[in-house]
Amino acid sequence: MAEACGGAAGQDDQIVMGWFTKDTAMNTLTETERVQLHRLEATVEAGVSATLTVIEAGKALAAIRTRQLYRDTAASWDQYVETRFKITRRRADQLVSFAGVQDALQAFSEKTGTAVPEMSERAIRPLVGMDADTIRVVVAEAAGEAEGVTPATIRKAAARRRPKAVKVPRPVRLKVAGAVVEIALNVKGVKAGVTVEAALVAALEAVRRQAAEAA
Repeated sequence: MAEACGGAAGQDDQIVMGWFTKDTAMNTLTETERVQLHRLEATVEAGVSATLTVIEAGKALAAIRTRQLYRDTAASWDQYVETRFKITRRRADQLVSFAGVQDALQAFSEKTGTAVPEMSERAIRPLVGMDADTIRVVVAEAAGEAEGVTPATIRKAAARRRPKAVKVPRPVRLKVAGAVVEIALNVKGVKAGVTVEAALVAALEAVRRQAAEAA
């Protein structure tokens, strides 16, 4: 059939493959496309470089914080990062956590031979706060997915390890003669099984105790 169409067997495959063929791989891009490719590749390289820089920054911040190397220039960690780098403590701690997670991912990859792609700070955020052992379990589960280790599979596996959010009931407002009493349970109380009634009893005891001390 190929010969009847004026071509030797195998040429159809080369035509279908298009730019995949070795002979044409370097000749399919127009000059405009080559310019676009170089510009896009430069963007990718800048992004990769930026990610690596962020990791190194996180490691440096971790060393400064652990050794309290800021103690001669600032009274606290918060003051130091805000004054020296114009970032909040929360942002500084995020960078430290990002670097720590990246180290754990790299160690896992080297130990198991599992391919773990370089991921952004946002992509590995679900792993922040987990210890190294838990991170290894999460990544191993992600690697077992058909897609391999990706931000989506990391997020999915990490969700299985996150404690379920505790639902705190709305505050209870009680109208009594001459006053309105409000009882608002917090997360710690809900986890401990504290009820509104128990909270009321404890509050009444506290009021009586304060009155006795004042007398």
